[in-house]
Amino acid sequence: MAASGVRPCVISRQLRVSHGCVSKILNRYQETGSIRPGVIGGSKPKVATPEVEARIEDMKKMNPGIFSWEIREKLIKLLKLMA
Repeated sequence: MAASGVRPCVISRQLRVSHGCVSKILNRYQETGSIRPGVIGGSKPKVATPEVEARIEDMKKMNPGIFSWEIREKLIKLLKLMA
């Protein structure tokens, strides 16, 4: 409809959706060439090295009740000592 010159407000009335919805879809189409929604979620890349993972395992073995924030603080201190 938009390609044939129909204004977004007319499209929104005919499809019974908000003007914002039509605008978002048209903008997405202009930017990507697709009207499909973007990817939501997914897994994040791993950032811990095998050495860091080994240190975390050692900390958990030595103190099973240790909190994650304590592990984080200890790892940060180790990094500062190594730098």
